[in-house]
Amino acid sequence: MTIFRLLGNRKRGFIIYIFAAFLPILQQLTQEVLFSFAFTVIEAETVTEILIRIAILVAGMLLLPGLFWISRRLRVGFMRDILLDIRQLGFSHIMSLPVRVFSRKSRDDYLSRLVNDINIIENDFFLSFLNVIFNGGLMIVSIIILLVIDPWYGLVSAVATVLVGILGRFFRARVVRLKEAESEANKDFSSQMSNVYSGLEIVKLNRLEDAFEKKAMGHVTVLENIKMRFNVFDQFQGSTMQTLGLIFTVLSFAYVAVNITRGHMTLAFGIFITQITQRALWGMVQLFPHQNKLRASESIFDRIANGDEDEAPTAYTTGGAPFHFSKELNVDNLRFSYDDKAVLRKASFSIRPGDKVLLKGASGSGKTTLLNLLAGVYVDYEGSISYDGTELRDIDPVPFNRAIAEIYQDVFLFEDTLLNNITLYGDYSEQEVTRAVEQAGLAQLVNRLPEGLMTFIEENGKNLSGGERQRVSIARAVIKGASILFADEATSNLDESLGRHVEETLLSLDATVIAISHRYYEGVSCGYSKVLEIERGTVSEWQIDDYFKEVV
Repeated sequence: MTIFRLLGNRKRGFIIYIFAAFLPILQQLTQEVLFSFAFTVIEAETVTEILIRIAILVAGMLLLPGLFWISRRLRVGFMRDILLDIRQLGFSHIMSLPVRVFSRKSRDDYLSRLVNDINIIENDFFLSFLNVIFNGGLMIVSIIILLVIDPWYGLVSAVATVLVGILGRFFRARVVRLKEAESEANKDFSSQMSNVYSGLEIVKLNRLEDAFEKKAMGHVTVLENIKMRFNVFDQFQGSTMQTLGLIFTVLSFAYVAVNITRGHMTLAFGIFITQITQRALWGMVQLFPHQNKLRASESIFDRIANGDEDEAPTAYTTGGAPFHFSKELNVDNLRFSYDDKAVLRKASFSIRPGDKVLLKGASGSGKTTLLNLLAGVYVDYEGSISYDGTELRDIDPVPFNRAIAEIYQDVFLFEDTLLNNITLYGDYSEQEVTRAVEQAGLAQLVNRLPEGLMTFIEENGKNLSGGERQRVSIARAVIKGASILFADEATSNLDESLGRHVEETLLSLDATVIAISHRYYEGVSCGYSKVLEIERGTVSEWQIDDYFKEVV
């Protein structure tokens, strides 16, 4: 999808926009005619002729703002619709990314696209597009007029205009690079600001304001320096083009002056030729700076609508095979590292459908990492993870994500009702919701809330405790009815009694459960099928009874 194809999708609006963009050309030519016509007033021989010509001038001057208002009115609606389309395209692209791809970048990278990059499109693209149409159209019409009224002079003017245009093409590549650099700097700045505000309480409690302010100002300085370099270069290309245009304008004045002196032209006609020549030359002078910005805006749009290269479908899947898990999840010689730090080394094990697997290991041993690998969050591993013999990286992420559910320590809640936070806007019956609420241990909370399930949850669940937030996450997994459940410390924020209830629920589900837990509930935890223990990057497999005899 390109931005011009997007414009073409709204054919009627685009045609109206193009028509409206040509009205300023008519406005400019009318202005030149009126300016030249004003000199005919002094040539009038009677009072009646003077009054008629003055009336024509007044009528023409009243027409000029009318043309501007009509043009603006016809263009603004189309601009609004296209910006909405761009926002929707950007948002839809981000939402379509599999977790394994989305997690490669900071959330602020995506936010910067929807805010900063779209602001660049809004400020640069439409202004430049309008100016390309206006200046290009004005230049072409002016050259045609000159060729009609004075062919040789028109031909020379056309050649001069082409020379100015050739010069303008030399500036394009750097303009595009500087705009792309501005987009990257905006992304880094947004990421830094989000990081500061997310941890603002820690910053203030530890009196780190000066250090973070200095760091933030470093990003601001980089961003503003890039903007300054673009503005300086933009002024340089503009002034260079204007200087060349000025030289040709002076030559046109000389040509007209000689012809008026020799009596070959009237004053009004000579002024008209001069004005039209300026419109041709200055149309080209203004055309290429705006055309260069237009090219830069196209590059920014491509990033909004289509993402970076690693977000293309071919970059994260090679097959799109259907997901099946009826035989075995097999992990063979799995290796994974964060930068240069090895987390897993030659891990091999297998899990059958319906198994309840407990992941154990010291803090930082790689349990959460292994869970994320099995869930397809990370795919840059070595070795193999296969479901029923199909490599995870080759599986279509859409059906795979539908078949799994996750319960993590960091639970995100939307600013919406408790019901929608549990169902995640899915269509479930009242019985299914009630069952999920009860199994997740949320019944007491729902009964206590004044509006029950319709209670509005504040920003990321600020009006709920950590344990209540955790139970919402568990209810999501239960109601989804996933065939594989990944649980990372699902009971960590719950008291003994509720934790025991939740673990019993997890073990009773008709699903494969792979869970991390540091707790041991006597009479409950023994319900796991087996234990996978991670130590120094290797995975050992234990029978549940043997493990707890050894450890407990």
